[in-house]
Amino acid sequence: MSGAPAVGAAGGAEAAGLRVSGRWRATPAHVRALGLGVLLVALGVVLRRPDALVLGAPLLVVALWSSVHRPTADPELRVRTTAPLLREGQATAWRATLEPTAQVEEAGLTLLPTPHTAYDPGSRSVAAAVDPHGTEPTVLSVTCRSTRWGHRTLGPATLALSSALGGFRWEPEPISLPAVPTVPLPDTFTARVAVPHPDGLVGQNRSHHPGDGGELDQIRPFRFGDRLRRVHWPVSARTGQLHVTATHADQDSEILLLVDAMHDIGRSEGVDGSGSSLDNAVRAAGAVAEHYLRAGDRVGLIVLGARDLPPVTAAAGPNHLRRLLDALARTRVADGTVSDEKRLRAQLRHHVSAGTLAVILTPAVSPDVLAHAVGLSRRGISVVTVDTLPAELASPDLPAERLADIAATAAEHPDETRLAWRIRLLERSREMARAREAGVPIVPWAGPGTLDLVLRDLGRRSRAPRVVSR
Repeated sequence: MSGAPAVGAAGGAEAAGLRVSGRWRATPAHVRALGLGVLLVALGVVLRRPDALVLGAPLLVVALWSSVHRPTADPELRVRTTAPLLREGQATAWRATLEPTAQVEEAGLTLLPTPHTAYDPGSRSVAAAVDPHGTEPTVLSVTCRSTRWGHRTLGPATLALSSALGGFRWEPEPISLPAVPTVPLPDTFTARVAVPHPDGLVGQNRSHHPGDGGELDQIRPFRFGDRLRRVHWPVSARTGQLHVTATHADQDSEILLLVDAMHDIGRSEGVDGSGSSLDNAVRAAGAVAEHYLRAGDRVGLIVLGARDLPPVTAAAGPNHLRRLLDALARTRVADGTVSDEKRLRAQLRHHVSAGTLAVILTPAVSPDVLAHAVGLSRRGISVVTVDTLPAELASPDLPAERLADIAATAAEHPDETRLAWRIRLLERSREMARAREAGVPIVPWAGPGTLDLVLRDLGRRSRAPRVVSR
């Protein structure tokens, strides 16, 4: 866990945050002290009991002193989170800053738990004594470490300030700050094989056509229009005739990432534990996008089954990587309703231009997604399907503790759940075999080099004559 919570006086001025408003109210302890003090003093006078006077007088004096010094001004309290954007495993601080005031004796902060978040301190509560004569602001801070991608709503938080002797308490309504997006931490990925169909104007992929580039094609005799800087002087001096170097053109490619969010199979334990199928797909998509965008290619994204998440148009550049990661962070698994099925069919009708490399990341549980991969391949689109189903769930003999990862009713019907999962795995194997027979390669996600062999085969296949259905 990175960073310890800062509690107490903090040097320097705090950055601006959300101003919190509330009002002072008497605490139950103050009401009890006042009522009990009056009652005991009255009983001591009426019944002539000095012991009641001895017990009630201190309570009454403290209650009256607190009432006379009741706080009248609202404290200046601001709250904020220190980081507007996180990556998986990074931490931010939920921070409350109280400006110097003489009417506050103690301040406290408590956060409600948020899924996939680790806290420091683990109790999610901090408190600090306020120096009435101090000149530095008092800071209450709870460190929140996000362990999974997504938009993380930290809190709501409960803040409380108490006056001297605990007579009055200033407590606003529970505070909710805007969600902090946590973008996926991309897996390590590299590809040493070029994309089969580079079709852009500029880039780092070798084209099959001659042009301005960095890779040598041949040395040929000089022609009208050739640039003088292309003259190859050793060959020209040896033959007595001008020769120039010809190169292959460098072009960029378009990569379309299709993330299957119709199902999320497996247990999601965050960046420090095991991942579900959707975790694997989101992190793999981030890794592929980061690799190709750094190579100068254009990358687009469609999250299949996602609600309120439009497709991300293919573009290039580091700013586009931020847009892609933010879209992946807003991915939510579909509910399995009829509207989700209709949305999936509409998304599968998305136009894919010629020369695009389509990378489909799916647990291969939905037949419609594999059928779409086959359809794209038959249209002449280069398609690679990445199997994101966790390897431990691909076995038909699952232990009893893992059955809950695939069905909510596994605890009540373990034998039926295991049998149903075996049947689904058999159907999955049959559908994957049909896709492979149709020319769609399916590879498990393995990090660096996952697509190298597949892209090499696609490159060889792209240079061979083929029949394309329209």
